[in-house]
Amino acid sequence: MGPRLRIVALVVLALAACAPAVDGPTERRRAADREDADRLAAQLTQLPGTVTAGVTLHRPAMDPLALAPASPATGLALIVVDDSTDRDAITRTARSLFAATAPEVAAPAIEVVVGGHRPQLASVGPFTVSASSARPLRAVLAGALGLVALLAAWIALRESQRRGNSAQ
Repeated sequence: MGPRLRIVALVVLALAACAPAVDGPTERRRAADREDADRLAAQLTQLPGTVTAGVTLHRPAMDPLALAPASPATGLALIVVDDSTDRDAITRTARSLFAATAPEVAAPAIEVVVGGHRPQLASVGPFTVSASSARPLRAVLAGALGLVALLAAWIALRESQRRGNSAQ
């Protein structure tokens, strides 16, 4: 092989090696499935009482050369909620969101599990705390108010004595 032929071969090889990867229909379908699953998971996470949600979608790419028909589209959602959430309402909402996002998924598998405890909250002045902490917080706030009043009285007494002594 001559030097010119080697240079041409190296240039062709370098151009072929630098060519961008071209995604096929399977890769494009997987990317679309991931994007739709992420959007659906974000919507499910916004439901009241939901701690977290995860979604997996699989919709087969159409292959015109395949002899067998494509497998049916499947979908799975795992939703973790707290203990006081209505799981049936979450399941119904998840089914409707699934139908809107991926209508080709005939029967998505939706699992709603309890994974967190929602504490009972109480409002103490400008603070919102758990109900078990409300009484101790009131005691601390009352003690702090008493301490501030005691310090204010001490400063007023000290200032009145100083003014009384300086007037003489």
